Amino acid sequence: MSIYQKFLVIILIGLLNINFLYADDNQQLQSLRSSILEKEKRLAEQKKERTQLMNDLKVQETEIAKLLTSIEKNNLSLKKLDNEINYLVKQIDELVIKQQQQRSVLAKQLESAFKLGKNTGMALLFSAEQSERNERIINYYGYINNAREQQINALRETQLQLNEKKEILQKKRTSQTELKNKQKEEQVQLEKNRNDRQKTISSLELSMKVNQQKLAELRENEAKLQEKIIEAEKKSRSLAEEDEKQAENIEAKQKNNNYTLNSDEKALMARISGIGKPQHQLNWPVSGTVAHHFGEALQGELRWKGMVINAKDGVQVKAITDGRVILASWLQGYGFVVALEHGKGDMSLYGYNQRLLVDVGDKVQGGQAIALVGSSGGQNTPALYFEIRRDGKALDPSGWLKQ
Repeated sequence: MSIYQKFLVIILIGLLNINFLYADDNQQLQSLRSSILEKEKRLAEQKKERTQLMNDLKVQETEIAKLLTSIEKNNLSLKKLDNEINYLVKQIDELVIKQQQQRSVLAKQLESAFKLGKNTGMALLFSAEQSERNERIINYYGYINNAREQQINALRETQLQLNEKKEILQKKRTSQTELKNKQKEEQVQLEKNRNDRQKTISSLELSMKVNQQKLAELRENEAKLQEKIIEAEKKSRSLAEEDEKQAENIEAKQKNNNYTLNSDEKALMARISGIGKPQHQLNWPVSGTVAHHFGEALQGELRWKGMVINAKDGVQVKAITDGRVILASWLQGYGFVVALEHGKGDMSLYGYNQRLLVDVGDKVQGGQAIALVGSSGGQNTPALYFEIRRDGKALDPSGWLKQ
């Protein structure tokens, strides 16, 4: 083989090697692309699953809140029914005694009439002239008959009352039984919903094992809260402007030293006067230990925008000061939330509640119960999430709360 032929062979072998290498790299690239597409598809599916889980959680927690409200109302109704039944039983006992007494009196009257009819001494009583005797007999028996008739009528009236009370009592007891059965059914349903909720939370936690996913979820929750607050403030703007106009009129009237504010005017001025400087002047919304402080690390670079206060399940959450409800709904990550507008750009927010006691537009006073402590939004333990915002910016609430 000549040198030229050998050279051509070497070149051909090199080209073949290059093709093999290129084919191998191309195959790796295709494999990588397939892997990326698969992961993107899986991430999209996981996001869809988490969205569905969040929707399930909202439905479950909303149903739990409704059942708890119904159970509380049923308890009040049962207590009222118990009192009414006890009162009816007492009335029936009194009527039975009264009936027995009336029967005894009537029996004695009948017995006396019978004896008098046979008494030979009656002739002595009517021993006067015939006309006078007849008149006395008529008057005497008329008196006896009237007395007997009154007793019979009274006995009849007592029997009617007794029958009526017994009928009412039977209806009350039927209502009581039906309500107790309903209460049992709702308790069973409540327990089922709580178990379903716990399964949903476990599924959510399982899907959030990767820190980056958890961080993304928290960012999304915060963004949705901010969006909801802005939307709520826009909707309440007309009411806020009307309050401000009324406040200006009140202030103009106050320039006259003789003008005294009425209760409605005082309430309005308190409602829109803001919360003032942070001087530890306001009562806590609930009593409890602080689980997370404002500014504390939450996840990654995210930090708590409010504080989390541990409290017993079902304890009343109270407004820190006068205000108007601008938000009362379930939000992802925060559960049942109430937001109060206090005027001058100030707002307080209360989350994780078991259920809400106020609606949008309600005017509330400081210390008024606005919700009940819970663990909604997927929390594992009962607590209150509490924020204070000024002009949309979250500030450290502890500066306003009493030490």
